Amino acid sequence: MINIFKEMDKKRTGLQMSRARLTEQETVGVSEYILSRLMLVSDDIKNADVDALGYLEMLFFRVRDDKRIPAETRSLLNILDKLEDDLDYSVEIFGDRASYILDFLEADTLKAAVEKTSNERERIVLGRILRLKNKFFTKERESVKENLRPREIKDYLDRFVIGQDDAKIAISTAVYGHGKRVRHPGERFAPDVVLLIGPSGCGKTEIMRRIRDITDYPMVFTDVSSLGASQYRGRHKEDILLELYEESGRKKSLAEKGIIFMDEFDKLLLPAVSERGVNVHDDVQSQMLTMLEGSEVEIKCDGQPLLFDTSRILFVLAGAFQGIDEYIRTDKREKSNIPGSIGFKAVLEKDMNLEYIRENINHEVLMKYGMKRELAGRVSGIAVLEKLKLDDMIRILTEPEDSLVKRYERELMLSSGAELIFTEDALNAIAQEAIQTPVGARALQSIMGKVLRGIMYKAPGIKGLKRVIINEAVVTGGAEPLTETENGDEKSIYL
Repeated sequence: MINIFKEMDKKRTGLQMSRARLTEQETVGVSEYILSRLMLVSDDIKNADVDALGYLEMLFFRVRDDKRIPAETRSLLNILDKLEDDLDYSVEIFGDRASYILDFLEADTLKAAVEKTSNERERIVLGRILRLKNKFFTKERESVKENLRPREIKDYLDRFVIGQDDAKIAISTAVYGHGKRVRHPGERFAPDVVLLIGPSGCGKTEIMRRIRDITDYPMVFTDVSSLGASQYRGRHKEDILLELYEESGRKKSLAEKGIIFMDEFDKLLLPAVSERGVNVHDDVQSQMLTMLEGSEVEIKCDGQPLLFDTSRILFVLAGAFQGIDEYIRTDKREKSNIPGSIGFKAVLEKDMNLEYIRENINHEVLMKYGMKRELAGRVSGIAVLEKLKLDDMIRILTEPEDSLVKRYERELMLSSGAELIFTEDALNAIAQEAIQTPVGARALQSIMGKVLRGIMYKAPGIKGLKRVIINEAVVTGGAEPLTETENGDEKSIYL
């Protein structure tokens, strides 16, 4: 990344094509270069990482289009200048992506330094990265202290997560109880294992991300669908505890107070028959039980055994649990002693509403779905999240303190001094497209990125730009957004 401007200038010089085509090629080239550098220092790239890389790409173009920076002096330090400007404005909005970018640039710069004998530029960049980390990311975070009650935790979640009150109340209560167990290790409290049931992209992970923001507890997010029962095949439960241990800076006492969020947990309840005819997931559930019930589990770190006490860890399980309504119907029939669906007391054979599922979900239903009795007995709270509707998607786009619309408005204002305006039909079109995807609200980021990537690149080059207007045609038909300049002219942003 030290040479990103030189590398991009080389590619640009060799391209002979129209301005619009050149712009498209440059954008792709920057994306490919950044991703290739990341792959040299990381072998595990997630969706959130791609979001951060998109932000880094925008920082690059903000430097490229800043007329105050001579082309021959552009460097990674200028990108860090822009990053610092954003963090000065709001750590809350830009903090997660900025922190990731700083870690990535640090790893990339260290790798470059190892491969060279003269490291003056790398030394300067690393010093700047360290200063930014110390300035913005070493301050003590707001802790969930004894006077921060469940209602106050939920109030914080309400600022960032739309709807899903049932889940927010369950998590707020569990986190408060977790704090009591941590503060009073000599007392015995009922253990908390919370189960969140809801479709993909409805807010389960986002709720836990926000909990991480206001706690000092180390937290890991893990997809458990790939867990295996064998130590020699796939991931296993000890890997999760090892990840928590690493997240806590290898401080065992701190890791044993952590929070583990296990997504896709419902996949472990479905049969997975091995070549020998054994239900592998049944064995995995048995092994998970030893961790969830609060016991000492042996993990290995650098080849050395380490006993890990899980009795004070808060476990949050999550999954879509598709088809669980059928198991609720079965449970209701059995309890009503009515065969089939005949009789006045029989459950109606129709799609059940959310409240019906919430009122009738229980441990017996979970066991019918495939959860072992002992494991179901460890679940102390169940919360059902609803599928997001069109109005919910629009609210997610606009209402939270760090909503996508507010992020892009801020980024365009910083890069070009222009106001970004979304019409109601544009927001409706973006929300409608997200609803049609299987990943729910997670799709909003990629849709917004697709709509605004060219705009965020080209806008800084328009002199006197005052407003950029996004309407439905821009979202659905690829139309050119309108711009308004200081002299009142309206024209396409691509002209």
